Amino acid sequence: MSEKELFRKEVLKTRKSLPPRKADLKAFENNTFFKNSKVVFTYISFENEISTIDLMQELLKKKRVVVPYCTDKEGNMICVEIKDMAELKTGSYGILEPCNPVEFDKNKIDFCIVPGLAFDSSGGRIGFGKGYYDRFLKGTNAYKLGICHKELFFANIPKDELDILMDEVITF
Repeated sequence: MSEKELFRKEVLKTRKSLPPRKADLKAFENNTFFKNSKVVFTYISFENEISTIDLMQELLKKKRVVVPYCTDKEGNMICVEIKDMAELKTGSYGILEPCNPVEFDKNKIDFCIVPGLAFDSSGGRIGFGKGYYDRFLKGTNAYKLGICHKELFFANIPKDELDILMDEVITF
């Protein structure tokens, strides 16, 4: 098992023991990139990730919102614009996903809210290891904001050349 895989396994175990937390729109409101954004990409929280459900409802009142949609099990993902939470249904992994996935041009995204199991001070991110977000974010010029539990923010985490770094990380 690689150093990254071992680290991921430990972080997953720690995250399962943490209390539920919600992302709060107030945490982004002073960010110039967020203020100036028109199209915001956000993940749809699942299990013990920082919850984005309330955040999404607030974002829908102020911005165009796009969410991920996994197109296969090989790590490919597109983004889909939603205008209402009612446009989401429970997908195959128990994660909410768009009912009618029509691909949105990811180059029109200004601001991305990205999940992770853990982040570090250089913007490094550990996900579940399938590469969905790294593939999706590659080549995008959007501002990338990672969010995670404060206990899962480290000075340094294992990274490799395929990892896409965040522009900023905030913790809850």
